[in-house]
Amino acid sequence: MRLQGKVAIITGGASGMGRATAELFASEGCNVVIAGRRKGVGSKVAEEIQSTGGHCIFVNADVSLSNDVENLVNVTLDKFKKIDILFNNAGINNPSQENAHEEDEHLFESVLNTNLKGAFLCTKYAVKNMMENRSGTIINNSSVLDSKATHSSSTSYHLSKGGMAMLTKKSSISYAQYNIRVNSIQPGAIATEMSGIKWENLDDRDINDKRSKMQPIGRMGHPTDVAYAALFFASDESTFVTGATLVVDGGTSAAFAWSP
Repeated sequence: MRLQGKVAIITGGASGMGRATAELFASEGCNVVIAGRRKGVGSKVAEEIQSTGGHCIFVNADVSLSNDVENLVNVTLDKFKKIDILFNNAGINNPSQENAHEEDEHLFESVLNTNLKGAFLCTKYAVKNMMENRSGTIINNSSVLDSKATHSSSTSYHLSKGGMAMLTKKSSISYAQYNIRVNSIQPGAIATEMSGIKWENLDDRDINDKRSKMQPIGRMGHPTDVAYAALFFASDESTFVTGATLVVDGGTSAAFAWSP
């Protein structure tokens, strides 16, 4: 029970890495608040966690909207009285628009607003309680693409994740004096809805076989791989770690790749 009695907000908690983290945190004794835009899906996930003995509620929120984020924080404090952990996980991509001159301006804004502005707003409103308590941990779910470029993802996604990397560093020095740690995770090819794989298909043998070839470690990247990285940053095992990043990509970013 590595998170016994702690309270965590997890954005984008209704699917993928957010859902896996919510389930893991709850199993470790944490009171979990999952936030997302899909009310039906989010409520169902919260109910499933509750059915296994975990403590979890769902708050319908769009992290790109200041009022929604402020309400999310207020609901959490009304219910659990404090915030120990913030996992800025909510994220979207725009795979149909790759290069800057091809990307639609409105789609560009939507990606930046969700991925980067959302993390900023959640930090802005949640960190105040952490400062009062002089304790807390913020985890930003970034990407290996926050420092490397590829043809397979949009300009807006790269910019949003690069900004999140710097938000992590800036926040880590801003709040260290309050004993608040801020770290990030850099996932690689993880099987999530964003990558076209639904939660109920994670055990599909064909999908596993195909994705096992995507990284040096010969298996599919699973949402729980990221959840355990988040658990390390959320727990007291990382009390002297801040401003850091943990790569969870099966060795992909360590491999040299070149094409003419």
